[in-house]
Amino acid sequence: MPIFTFPVALFALLAVPVLVAIYWLRNRAKEHQVSSLLFWMDVRQRWEGGQTIHRLQMPLLFFLELLAIVLLAMAAAKPLMRAGDAAKPLVVVLDDSFSMQAGGQAGGEDSSRNRAARAIESELRANRYEPVRFVLAGETPQVLGETTGSTEQAKRLLQNWKCGAAESKLAEAVAFAFEIGGKRARVLVVSDHAPQQEISDSRLQWWAFGSPLPNVGFINATRSARGDEERVMLEIANLSQQSATATLTLEDGNPQSAIRNPESFELAANESRRITMTIKNSIGRLRAQLGEDGLSVDNQVVLLPESSKIVRVDLRLSDATLRELVEKAVGSSSQIRLSSEKPELVITDAAEVNVADAESWTLQLLNEGDASSYLGPFVVDKAHPLTDGLSLGGAVWAAGKSELPGTPIITAGNIALLTDVDRAGRHELRLRLRPELSTLQQTPNWPILISNLINWRASVAPGLRQSNVRLGGEATLMADGKAQTVTVSDPKQTSRQLAVRDGSVAIKADLAGEYTLQAETANYAFAANAISREESDLTTTVSGRWGNWANASSLEWEYRSFVWLLLIAVLALLAIHAWLANRRNAA
Repeated sequence: MPIFTFPVALFALLAVPVLVAIYWLRNRAKEHQVSSLLFWMDVRQRWEGGQTIHRLQMPLLFFLELLAIVLLAMAAAKPLMRAGDAAKPLVVVLDDSFSMQAGGQAGGEDSSRNRAARAIESELRANRYEPVRFVLAGETPQVLGETTGSTEQAKRLLQNWKCGAAESKLAEAVAFAFEIGGKRARVLVVSDHAPQQEISDSRLQWWAFGSPLPNVGFINATRSARGDEERVMLEIANLSQQSATATLTLEDGNPQSAIRNPESFELAANESRRITMTIKNSIGRLRAQLGEDGLSVDNQVVLLPESSKIVRVDLRLSDATLRELVEKAVGSSSQIRLSSEKPELVITDAAEVNVADAESWTLQLLNEGDASSYLGPFVVDKAHPLTDGLSLGGAVWAAGKSELPGTPIITAGNIALLTDVDRAGRHELRLRLRPELSTLQQTPNWPILISNLINWRASVAPGLRQSNVRLGGEATLMADGKAQTVTVSDPKQTSRQLAVRDGSVAIKADLAGEYTLQAETANYAFAANAISREESDLTTTVSGRWGNWANASSLEWEYRSFVWLLLIAVLALLAIHAWLANRRNAA
């Protein structure tokens, strides 16, 4: 049955009784006497509209006019007809967390991920859905590939479902799926966990392919430098309801040397244990391995040495007091190397700063003679890297009153104390300081400010910001000015090229293991490790199905307008009416 979106237009059907009245009320025929009827070919009586009631006559023209009025009234009411239920949009939400790899070796046939993929392919073979979209449910939902309409295309897209996230925010992914799918879309969630609440939306189905398995794995791993040595911390958990034996093996990049002999120890149910050790900083790649179990991805971690970026700093300070203050502040940092050759940061008190290197940052210290002391309140841009950890309460800061170029970072009222000029990534900083009238340099704020500047400059120097990331996270590479692309090789030795944008490139780590990067002539490496207690805990994973699309409301079906068809019918009726009327008049 059609539905009408503008039913008020059906009042136009009141024209039907008017048409009937025209054919019902007719004028009385007047009698005329003639000598012969030989000149009349048609002796039938013709009636005209009038006020006299006669027996209703129904010529063909009446029915054509009646049908045209009805069709016009229906067209004005904008009728819609259900398009049918043969194909519906489908959005499949894929749990992208690494617990979906459980049940077999990575990529094995018995893993939750592969059993879910086979079930999806079987459902799509029925050809009941058009189009089909896939959404990866990781830390943030994202669309997997383009919209597809065939099973073969869907299988190719599912090959990029790697289950390499440290967590899966399914609720956000389901909301995103309904948003991109529309009102008619069906949403299918595939996971290894049951829904956290009862499914109330009839357009949603939830399939789980998990199995509650005992698991022993790494849930934390760090490596940090301490002078000539490095500190390593490993945390291992037995995520099961019974005790288990864990065997830990440690290796470095040299196959002929072992850092530590294999060690076995007992872990009680749900017990975790931390292992700390000190290693030489000459050790490059550190690999820790546990025995095989239901989830293999968390049985190994690879830790690479964190790269400590050294910033070349050139001190061009003629004022002895300022030079002593700066030397004390920079002397406590291990990231600084004083050098006048290609400096990355120049600190000077000269009135005019001339730097030949286009990549050098500058900090100009202004010791002004007309300075006044300010006790605050100080207005601080908390979002700027230089202000991290600053607390200026109680500090006295002496400065002049002339205008400074750049964006104010710290001000005292309308007096700018520290400004920043960004010239396409090269920063020119100006800091006002009159030491004999200030106490700022006597507080912790002074070394914090200089340390923030060093760390900020180091963070944008060429190289990786982190050498070890969580599986599913991103490693950011700051490329040098010449590099336009970066070649990335993942743990499976699959290479791809990424474009450098704004001097950096972000590499998503969706596979556990070591990645190598090549940017122009420089090579880098980072490791991704599956360390998440929640994802390694397989005791709550289940199998089952929830939801029923058969209960979906009929209002979700797609309706299409057929006004155009009614208008074509009206035009055809009017054409027939005109042809009959002309033929009758001609007769």
